[in-house]
Amino acid sequence: MPEGAVVLVAHGSPDPRSPEAVREIAAAVGARVGFLEFNEPEPVEVLTDLADAGVERAVALPLLLTDAYHSQTDLPEVARRAVEARPGLKVDVARPLGDASLAEALIRGLPEDVDGVVVCAAGTRVDSGRAHVHHIAEEVARRAGVKALAGFASGPGLNAAQAVGQLQSAGARRIAAVCYFVAPGLLCDAAVESARSAGVVHVGEPLGTAPELLELIAARAAEV
Repeated sequence: MPEGAVVLVAHGSPDPRSPEAVREIAAAVGARVGFLEFNEPEPVEVLTDLADAGVERAVALPLLLTDAYHSQTDLPEVARRAVEARPGLKVDVARPLGDASLAEALIRGLPEDVDGVVVCAAGTRVDSGRAHVHHIAEEVARRAGVKALAGFASGPGLNAAQAVGQLQSAGARRIAAVCYFVAPGLLCDAAVESARSAGVVHVGEPLGTAPELLELIAARAAEV
């Protein structure tokens, strides 16, 4: 980690499992955490508290997998508000955590006889965000040696059940769903339920404290 303090900025969720998982991730990397919605504390509050404790430089790191609205708009606004409130504080904004290396965490624990995988993701109207998830699905396919497609819980693109159907049409018979989510929550549940309705034989867990994710947090924080 860089000198100073790292604040993981999560979206937040009304589902209590989500902030609990986020706090476990923060504890695992020695970072603090702030939530944009639903949960406390807010990231600006965390950053100003650090400044009041004598920290001169902090990293606001989006605990997000795609470079979409929250990372493009909310994170710079968090940094701006914190610096405006504490002019002596410098806040660097790190990149989101999405990376092909996370495909290794997704395929861990897949049954050996699986011949197709749906990569469940939240969904976004930002084209680059969806393209990133499709790239992760391609990486899952390459590493697992099976066909793989992305299935989204919201927004444009195939939902998980439709992705299962396309894999079945391509000849897959034992299809698994993996969760390209940092933490459990309502959207993750919706994607999983969609996949299950189409007959998947296995469902993976969200990334949580997977070593690949923890390593990415350290790498992203070190970049800025």
